[in-house]
Amino acid sequence: MTAVSNKIIDRLTLYHCILKYTVKGQEFISSSEIADLLNLDASSVRKDIALCGVLGHNKQGYAVSLLKKAIEAKLGFSDCKEVFIIGAGSLGTALIKYADFKDYGINILGLFDNDPDKIGREIGGKKVVSLEKLESLIARISVKNVILAVPADCAQEVADYAIKCGVKFIWNFTPVVLRVPKEVTVYYENIVSSFMQMRNA
Repeated sequence: MTAVSNKIIDRLTLYHCILKYTVKGQEFISSSEIADLLNLDASSVRKDIALCGVLGHNKQGYAVSLLKKAIEAKLGFSDCKEVFIIGAGSLGTALIKYADFKDYGINILGLFDNDPDKIGREIGGKKVVSLEKLESLIARISVKNVILAVPADCAQEVADYAIKCGVKFIWNFTPVVLRVPKEVTVYYENIVSSFMQMRNA
């Protein structure tokens, strides 16, 4: 995927959701229709779509199937990233059962926990593996990405361990701001921020 800003990525993923779900079965869609659904300016939508190399049809707009494929190509959905989930609680369980991850180039390979009552159980077609085995599995199959879905009080400790095992990218679903080395990237899934923006809209 060629470099685009995070804001454009956010918008393109929303356009993709519209094309995949909201207008499913519709042959064409206009920039104005997308803009109205997302409360955006139509000219901004057209600029974003232009980055994907798609041209609109006069009076019809964009072919839905073509635009959907172009966004997928631009965002690199076919460039599959392999990921481990750490934390087999309610959130980790929900994430591993989310079937659409594969459509977006995310392949969840395994689920880790340190709770003896959870280790060995099968969730979403994957067995829960002891966290102690993370290092050996990373060394064997070179997975550098993890989703952190553990309780807040152990988030830093688990993140430190994951980094020691060779993890370079953490998708953090905990509310903890992590201390990590410069070579490690953390993306925060800030649910509280999203709610506050909604509440104050």
